[in-house]
Amino acid sequence: MTKGIETDSKRYKHINRDDEKWLFKDLYDIRKTIENYIDSIRPNDENKIDKSVKKTIAIDRIIAILFLGLFGLIIFIVGIYLIIKVNYVVGIPLVIFGSIFLVAFYLNEKHR
Repeated sequence: MTKGIETDSKRYKHINRDDEKWLFKDLYDIRKTIENYIDSIRPNDENKIDKSVKKTIAIDRIIAILFLGLFGLIIFIVGIYLIIKVNYVVGIPLVIFGSIFLVAFYLNEKHR
């Protein structure tokens, strides 16, 4: 199947290999060649790119913590307090909204 494919100016001269081993060896050589090519064209100033990405991720995370986490927790606690004080009209929707905010915060942190 892949016998006779030439890679890096060398030919495979093994006789007792089956087609799957030849294919996996060829694919491994192709993978190494592509990795070397990607490493050669990678930009030299990776530190500048990483710093800007880290800053935007940090700001995004702070906003998520403040808005989803803290605001959701406050709404949830106020809703439970109002349910205890027998104000069901306002308490139940606040508990629902607070729990939605907390679930969104948990999923945001889990899939980060």
